Amino acid sequence: MPPINAEPGLDPAGIFDAINFDGLKSVIVAVSGGSDSLALLYLLLALRGSRQSFPELIAVTIDHGLRPESAEEARHVSGLCKEAGIPHRTLNWTGAKPDTGISAKARDVRYRLLCDAARDAGTDMILTGHTLDDQIETFVMRSARGREGGSERGLAAMAPATLLVREIWLVRPLLGISRETLREYLRGRDVAWCDDPSNENPKYERVQVRKALRDDDREQIQVEIGEKIAKRRALNAKTAQVFRHCVTVDHGICATISMANWVEQEADVQRLAIGVLLATIGGQAFLPPADICDKALQHLSSSVPPRRMTIARCILELKKGKALIYREMRSMPEMTVEPSETVIWDGRYRISNCSDKSLKIVACGAKGLHFLRESGLPNPHGASVQSSPALILDGRIVHVRALNDHAKLPNGISVSRHLALFDHILSGYDELLAQSAAELFQLHGYKHPPVNQINKN
Repeated sequence: MPPINAEPGLDPAGIFDAINFDGLKSVIVAVSGGSDSLALLYLLLALRGSRQSFPELIAVTIDHGLRPESAEEARHVSGLCKEAGIPHRTLNWTGAKPDTGISAKARDVRYRLLCDAARDAGTDMILTGHTLDDQIETFVMRSARGREGGSERGLAAMAPATLLVREIWLVRPLLGISRETLREYLRGRDVAWCDDPSNENPKYERVQVRKALRDDDREQIQVEIGEKIAKRRALNAKTAQVFRHCVTVDHGICATISMANWVEQEADVQRLAIGVLLATIGGQAFLPPADICDKALQHLSSSVPPRRMTIARCILELKKGKALIYREMRSMPEMTVEPSETVIWDGRYRISNCSDKSLKIVACGAKGLHFLRESGLPNPHGASVQSSPALILDGRIVHVRALNDHAKLPNGISVSRHLALFDHILSGYDELLAQSAAELFQLHGYKHPPVNQINKN
């Protein structure tokens, strides 16, 4: 293995200077065997060699089992890590693979396995080798979808850091560096990488975009990405202020908009705010499409009947001087939570069963309302309470999660509000927006990122 000093062409200290490694005993480095992730690994080795103390580097390769070469690529990475004196793990995607949506599913599995590795290592940081090329290609693909009605927010492309499942930060330190620059770095160190043949297969959208891009396109796109990042951040900040001054959420089930303050807000801010409220109240992992948000805004500004509409799994109801948003009583799931199991119910509640009995979860409905009245509990808003989860043990309702009432939960059962829009994957660009939503729902705030989120592109 070549020495790790006299780094040709790249300055590891400058590349990683925005990342706070203090207090970490280890970090996970996602290494596939391709040039991008291997360059990341060797740059980290160089950084470690220049410091008196540094977290343990643990390389992890995810073998999706989708190509016959993948196992050999994992062994190649393992050999390089052995030479470098750092631990390496190969984690496999086992079980049947889906017939459609394979790329998206593979990404979800990759992140899940990397998070498992981070928990095992006692760290909350994963480093990946996404490059400037990936960033530009992402922008182009999302631009094409934007012309088909997609969101402009996606044009900010990948954030330097993304929070996974509310606990682990996925950090991308190479977003400002081109793939060819990284390959020159590896050539200078005489490090061989593995080429994934799918990266040249024209049936994939990303490959088509890559081959069509020209150098002058790339320079202009970098400027545009920076502009979209600034716009997204500014809109998030304004929307967070609207939540603080115009919106309240009662018991996590019913949002109230004060119309006197609301009508003074900019249209773009209203559109984002209503989208976030519909998604969080409706248990959705994505913002509603722009046309859905516009329909909701039209209803809010209307002075003629009907006063109530169903939209994006929610009821939007107009009252004097205010508007209410709550979950509609449709498509409500019924789930059984076995002992030692945790589920997400309706995209709105995380329910863990540490008892020795099976637990059934259904929508509260009329029976749940009767249970609340018999229990002497107040009813904050009957229509919204009916969509709350009712917990059933041994065939009878034992709890309705309509109020923030932890004392009434059976032993071994925990129920917490889940914001599907942010709790699974939170772009670092949206941290402020997510924090304001957490405040609305009286939830614990999100972890602050360990990296300066100002994109250097």
